[in-house]
Amino acid sequence: MFTPLAKASPWVPVVLLILLIVGWSELDLYAPAFPQMMHHFGTNAQVMQWTLSLNFFGFFCSSLLCGSLSDSYGRRPLLIAGSLLFVLGSGLCMFAPNISSILLGRFIQGVGVGAPLTIALAVIGDIYQGEKQARLLSVMNTTVTIVMAAAPIAGVYLTDEFGWRSTFVVTGLGALFGAVMVALLLPETHYNREPFRMRQMAANYFSLLGNRLFMAATLSMSFLAACYFMFIGMAPLLFMEALGVPLKQYAFYQGSVVGAFAAVSLAIPTLMNHFNVNQMLRVSLWLSLLASVVLFAIGVSHLDHPLIITIFMSFFTAGIALPGCVLFAATMDMFPGMRASSAALFQAMRLLTMSIVTSIMGAVYNGTFLPAAVMIFVLTIPAFFMGLFVVKTREKNPTSNETFQVGAGH
Repeated sequence: MFTPLAKASPWVPVVLLILLIVGWSELDLYAPAFPQMMHHFGTNAQVMQWTLSLNFFGFFCSSLLCGSLSDSYGRRPLLIAGSLLFVLGSGLCMFAPNISSILLGRFIQGVGVGAPLTIALAVIGDIYQGEKQARLLSVMNTTVTIVMAAAPIAGVYLTDEFGWRSTFVVTGLGALFGAVMVALLLPETHYNREPFRMRQMAANYFSLLGNRLFMAATLSMSFLAACYFMFIGMAPLLFMEALGVPLKQYAFYQGSVVGAFAAVSLAIPTLMNHFNVNQMLRVSLWLSLLASVVLFAIGVSHLDHPLIITIFMSFFTAGIALPGCVLFAATMDMFPGMRASSAALFQAMRLLTMSIVTSIMGAVYNGTFLPAAVMIFVLTIPAFFMGLFVVKTREKNPTSNETFQVGAGH
């Protein structure tokens, strides 16, 4: 149920967009500061990877609960509480006297960001339907994607001009502004409350975990996303520390990889109007697989040149953009009565995979591209075959899974 105020307020999309921008851009904004932080605290690459792993793990924990809690207690309280928790984590990182404080702050940031990134889409579903909902999601996806592409450049500028703490200042202030905007301008949009039932939530999750098609779609995207975020977290240390790339030049390399993902994401709505989605998904999966093979060859041959790595990593990220949207949408349509549980579990499993993979990378990173190349290759192979399994199933049942949520694949 939604209120007339919620329908009439032009501020609702703006408020939600602020929350999504802050949440999705924080990694790309923060990653260029890795080398500076590592030297400041006298630590190593493994610990810096833990700052990613703990952030993803915190996000994983909260994403499992936020959807169900907002169904029981309302959207606004969870959005405000999550945003303020993110501010708390940012503040702890901002004033951190040691690396342990950074690790704790990053975990708190992850727990906090889970609410706005999970519930914002639910608010849109509460208020808007049909074509208007699709248009709004498309506009929001476009804006967030552009911001994500620009975030590495902004992160380089902030780190170079004001130091690594400035990235946490920006994200913390952004989250605080978002919380204030929610409190002042966003009405409660969910009134059909149901008591929070942990047992029912667990039963839904176990039902989904037992479905082969759901697990294939979820794990395929989880593995591909883990490759992407693992590289974004490892690249600053490899490029700037091991390969001697200057900080400002590094913005070009990370921006190109993120930009390839952004460009394909922006083109998806247009492409889906002109081409068969299943065939596009096949091409995307093949592109990511072939790129992973080339990246593996680069790693084994020790051709650690930043431009070569960037070119083929850009092909890889271009290949995973479409599966992100299509596979997420497919999981939503498998169980119409459990869309909230499907979305939460899909996101949670992706985040858990990202947490595990970045943690492993921290343990095996040796100053070369080889560990990342092996990891990308090893994860892409099963992702490719699981993705093809989803495609073949969709082709056998062409009337299902034809509705896509643009922008759900970040």
